[in-house]
Amino acid sequence: PTLTWTGLGLLTAGSMMVALLIFRPARKRLQSLEEAARAVGEGRTDVRADDSGGDEVSALAHTFNHMAGELEARTTALEASDEARRHLLADVSHELMTPLTAIRGYTQTLAMPGLAIDESTRGRYFDIVDRETYKLEAIIGDLLDLAKLEGGGSALTIERVPVDDLFERIAERHDPLLRARNIELVRSVPEDLELDADLQRLEQALQNVASNALRHTPDGGRLELRGEA
Repeated sequence: PTLTWTGLGLLTAGSMMVALLIFRPARKRLQSLEEAARAVGEGRTDVRADDSGGDEVSALAHTFNHMAGELEARTTALEASDEARRHLLADVSHELMTPLTAIRGYTQTLAMPGLAIDESTRGRYFDIVDRETYKLEAIIGDLLDLAKLEGGGSALTIERVPVDDLFERIAERHDPLLRARNIELVRSVPEDLELDADLQRLEQALQNVASNALRHTPDGGRLELRGEA
């Protein structure tokens, strides 16, 4: 009996020591894994489970952490994509407003009763409206090509662009607003200055610059377009 009770006592003590040394740490790591899984389920992808140790629990925790890392990376990519789309929407809205404002300004000028406009000026106004309409079509085409742009961008159409003609197109587009606000637009560029560029994209960028400059120029102010080699 003495040996039996002694053996039972040693067995109990050994079982308790095994539970304290082995199962208790494993239980804590399982609790950490459970809490991390619950946090990920709530939408938090920055949490990680305790993957210390070298048993099956640590292997499971390591796999879980790898999955959480991939989820976090994908979430970050989706947020960046949403931010890019918001910026794109704002840029496209600005792009659409610029030619629409020009078209409205020239059509209102042409429709003004009693306004004496010679045929040359009338034809030039209609030509500007026609060009702005084509620009609207090009912007809408860019929207339809959004998938291509996201896949690496579209190819540029490089051609020889006279800078003086480019500045003239910018001045013609904003002519109604310049007159209405009594703003002087000065162009300073050598007649023979040219560069190789995509005319549509370059004009699109410069029209935005000019539009922003007009927005921040007081009435009766002065705006200068200057180009040099």
